[in-house]
Amino acid sequence: MRRAESALLAALVLAGCASGPLPGDDQPTLKALAQRPLPAITPGRLPTDEQRALAAWQALLAAQPDAKQRAQALRRLGDLEMDATDARLASQDGASADYRAAIARYQTLLKETPNDPGNDRVLYQLARAQELGGDAPAALATLDRLVASYPQTTALDEAQFRRGELLFSARRYAPAEAAFGAVLASPRAHGLTERARYMQGWSQFKQARLEPALGNFMAVLDTHLSERDPAVPVEQLPGLSRANRELVDDVLRVIALALENLQGVAAIAPLVNSPQRASYAVRLYQNQAALYLKQDRPKDAADALGAFVRRAPQDPMAPLLQAQVVRIHADAGFEQQALAAKLAFVEHYGLDPAFQASAPEAWTRARPLVREFLGELAQRHHAAAQKTHQAAEVQAAVRWYQALLTQFPDDADSPRQRFLLAELLFEDRQYAAAATEYERSAYQDPPHPRSAEAGYAALLAYDAQLKSAPDDAPLLRERLASALRFADRHAADPRAAAVLADAAERQWRAGQSAEAQASATRVLAWRPEPAAPVRRSALGVQARAAFDAGRFAEAERASQQALALTPEGDPSRAALSERLAASIYRQAEAARNGGQSAEAAALFTRVGSAAPGSSIHANADFDAAAQWIALKDWPRAAEALEAFRRQHPGHALQAQLPARLALAYDELQRPALAAAEYERVAASAGEPEARRTALWLAAQRRESAQDRDAAATWERYLKAWPQPLPEATEARAALARHARTSAQALAWQRELLATERAGGA
Repeated sequence: MRRAESALLAALVLAGCASGPLPGDDQPTLKALAQRPLPAITPGRLPTDEQRALAAWQALLAAQPDAKQRAQALRRLGDLEMDATDARLASQDGASADYRAAIARYQTLLKETPNDPGNDRVLYQLARAQELGGDAPAALATLDRLVASYPQTTALDEAQFRRGELLFSARRYAPAEAAFGAVLASPRAHGLTERARYMQGWSQFKQARLEPALGNFMAVLDTHLSERDPAVPVEQLPGLSRANRELVDDVLRVIALALENLQGVAAIAPLVNSPQRASYAVRLYQNQAALYLKQDRPKDAADALGAFVRRAPQDPMAPLLQAQVVRIHADAGFEQQALAAKLAFVEHYGLDPAFQASAPEAWTRARPLVREFLGELAQRHHAAAQKTHQAAEVQAAVRWYQALLTQFPDDADSPRQRFLLAELLFEDRQYAAAATEYERSAYQDPPHPRSAEAGYAALLAYDAQLKSAPDDAPLLRERLASALRFADRHAADPRAAAVLADAAERQWRAGQSAEAQASATRVLAWRPEPAAPVRRSALGVQARAAFDAGRFAEAERASQQALALTPEGDPSRAALSERLAASIYRQAEAARNGGQSAEAAALFTRVGSAAPGSSIHANADFDAAAQWIALKDWPRAAEALEAFRRQHPGHALQAQLPARLALAYDELQRPALAAAEYERVAASAGEPEARRTALWLAAQRRESAQDRDAAATWERYLKAWPQPLPEATEARAALARHARTSAQALAWQRELLATERAGGA
């Protein structure tokens, strides 16, 4: 007896080294039931003190103690052997779990002390050892005995939970549901409540009792998802352990399966009718859609997401789900459904100011998607319009482009989108609207790769309008302003110089001579030097502007330079030649009016050499002769007049040559030539007296030149003009002198005497 007491004392001393009961399993999901991990303990062999304690209790048992000591020894040996097996199982040496020794100790203890008040603990440990040892039926039987025999045991909740797990694993779902229900009914089972609810839900689900199962599953979600941002995926929720993430994922999965067997997404609304659940309701719709996608049911998936959007259109998540609807249809090849979903999206979220004002958070999430979908819709209808030329497609594309630019005026892609809108309008012959959008793209939007192209296209749009309204003054002004803007803003563009030259032409035609001159000067100073036609155009403007301003020498230089750049046969040469001639002619007129007759004559003469084909060539030559006459430079006057006769036959001024040439020849003492010119005057003059005088002078000049035709001229004169008497008398006297025979001379003398006697009658 003393040996037994000594052994008991040693065992009690070492008992403090023994480990306590195995803590409960904290793995909550069904996945854990298939392979339940043991509680974590420090790996390695049993500590030396525990080995000594085990040896001490074995020594006590071998010493044949009394019944009380034996019961204590058996209980402690069972616990120590459990711990030893746990330690070996957790070690790195590949030891297997053999709980038979512990099981035997507990069974012996229960057999020997069936009425011990502490047997509830022994039964619990026995069930645990049996379960860990792989004998689930025995463990379940032991737990059944425990809960039946010790309804007040402190291990009741854990025992019922383990019963439920074992029953569930055995596919005995109804009793498993009841066991988990017992845990939920206990006021002490706080640590097991969530897992019991989860497992009861699964037990109900397995029995096809879906409504109560959903109630349990939703209660689990209440704990982990309520008031959390639904935009954050479950795996990224802060503060959610891995075990709880797996729990939530599994609950969402089974809820989707349950809903599929009820009314689908229609059954979600009754489940989320509280503010707490409304905060994560969207996850249920997303989860249901995910299930349908796995089942290759894209339409049902899209409908599931759409149901949430219809239920809560102002919810911040609604835009994201509607966008997902679009993508599901698109990925499935349902083009029309995808288009309809996009339309619904942009009409509600992109075109509804009330939504944007009342749901700022939702608008923040919708905004990038609105931009994306508006762009896609615009380009889709644009492409269709180009293909079909249908007005409805054009209108739709214009609508979406305009909505995009209105909602996102500062977006980096807005300049490109505006250019596309302008292109569409131009293609549809809406030229006024196209010009407006082209100019906005070119000059109001930030610079972009097609800025210059937009600016030039605006000019084409104006030109298209002017074809039907060429005299529209406001439109002409707008077109001119746009051209000048293009040259200023896009000077590096290869077309800029030509555009500015054309603008100069338009300025001149609009009466803006000074502005035209300035624009033309800019063109001529352009670097790199513009092409010859562009420079020629600018020079032509310079010439006209200078001419209008009275700067005729400058106009002459510009005209000459323009002509030098104009190919022979070019139709524009004629106008340039006329401008050159007029510029020189005006200089000549100025010199003449200033009393500089010699300079005027030289300038008038230069008209013909500079612009021989001009319409004022003849006038200039005639005026040059007039200046030589005014200077009494008779040789040059005669030369100029003779040249005029040769170079301008048939000209109206030819009629004035004879009188002027006659004067020049008289001054040069060339009576024969003067006589011929006087005869021309006599033949063409309108007034009788002028004809008579001219013929009289012609006869005189022939007389002075001793021309043999003098008598004939006198005779013509006398025949045509017998009056006045003095001149007639002189003519008869001259004829008498020129008579070739005495008879002719006598006849003229008799006629002369008769006239004198008659007194000139």
